Amino acid sequence: MNQTIQNQLHYLSQKYNEYNLPMYLSYPVDSHWRQPADESAIAQELKEIEEAQVYVHVPFCKSICYYCCCDRVLSGKDEDKDQYIDVLEQELALKLSGRARKLKSGNLHWGGGTPAYLNERQIERLYGIIAQYVDFEDNARIKLEAYPDKQIVTEGKLRLLKALGFNYISFGIQDFDARVLNAIHRECDLEDTREIIGLARSMGFTVNVDLCYGLPFQGLGEFERTLQEIVRIAPDKIVAFPYAHYPAIYPLQRKIPHLSLPNNYMVSRLFELARQVLSQDYTEMGSDTFIRNNGREKHPGTHVVRDFMGSSERSSQHLLGLGKSAVSKIGSLYYKNVPAMDRYRAALDLRKFPIETGKTHLLSIEDAIREDIILKQLLGGNPIDKPMLQECFGIDFDSYFQEELSVLRGMEKDGLLLGVDSPRITVTLTGTYFIRAIAHVFDPYYKSTRNGENSI
Repeated sequence: MNQTIQNQLHYLSQKYNEYNLPMYLSYPVDSHWRQPADESAIAQELKEIEEAQVYVHVPFCKSICYYCCCDRVLSGKDEDKDQYIDVLEQELALKLSGRARKLKSGNLHWGGGTPAYLNERQIERLYGIIAQYVDFEDNARIKLEAYPDKQIVTEGKLRLLKALGFNYISFGIQDFDARVLNAIHRECDLEDTREIIGLARSMGFTVNVDLCYGLPFQGLGEFERTLQEIVRIAPDKIVAFPYAHYPAIYPLQRKIPHLSLPNNYMVSRLFELARQVLSQDYTEMGSDTFIRNNGREKHPGTHVVRDFMGSSERSSQHLLGLGKSAVSKIGSLYYKNVPAMDRYRAALDLRKFPIETGKTHLLSIEDAIREDIILKQLLGGNPIDKPMLQECFGIDFDSYFQEELSVLRGMEKDGLLLGVDSPRITVTLTGTYFIRAIAHVFDPYYKSTRNGENSI
């Protein structure tokens, strides 16, 4: 990166600081879901839908990392995990036992937490319970998140997963630098990672690796060494996401020294570095994902959408979330399960849907338009397609978004966008470093609580 581009990036990083902007895993983000749940209507929808993506939340971790925004539980007790699977079975039965036929799915994802922390007996049992209610398509993506620890990811466990039908495995790496890992209370041994991923690949798994940039004490040199090691390990897919620092919401983040965090300019440089190092062997997909050229994972072209399952080519309009804190989207309705284990269990003991009070949102037509722009177009790495939006939603784009267009014209002058007044608005290479700042222009919920809540 030459000095002129560095100076421009430094200026823009101050002007378009994304520090407090949402990650946009949904639109609106879940801090703005405030409607009461209609349990009977949700139950009826679950009886009628033909297929859905299925997400199962397994919150257990061997240790708790300070940086993490996920819902997790520190426990190594098999009894705790067995009891949780009991309650998951109750939830599945409550939601899906009244159907005339099994739910079809092309995408099952076990997230956490660390789902691979379950023992082999528990993995086999949980998969069997799910299979009682869900039929998987022949080419279904069946994925599990894991931590590269030899005590957790054993050869026997990998063989069991493969025999059950799992074909994708995602390893949370984040960084290999010792100082960075120590600051976030995490371990990740490079040699163990190489060995475990090599074993998984030899068994035919498609391997995904997660990296995080913007972590404490993370500089260009540290992150470049991590990136170079990852290229040598050669996973099929890499997701590089920015660290989200919300200590008011995630108290363990208070253990991270604030002054150790890279500023917004350095965060942009770290992502630029990732692009540079990965460019020879990987192709970008969406706003944060890289697909290995000639790997097992295939790039879906322009059909990319961002949601709680990541950047992917989503084939379903429905997402069924199971487990505490899990998010569902059935048609136009978002809802979130309670995060507290005791409340989750108590609701299901009463045969009630374990939905968090006030954590439901039915998309309005306006929400649907803005969701399409933010998740399918901007964060999907695609232009804003005015003619398509006008055809789908019956709006005159330029009239409907007069206020937003005035802001976008300023961004165009700064080199973030092209063609604001043309049929298709394109995000420039410079603009991709500030994609959340561009997306939030279309988010009136954020504007109404600008100094209020944060969420992902």
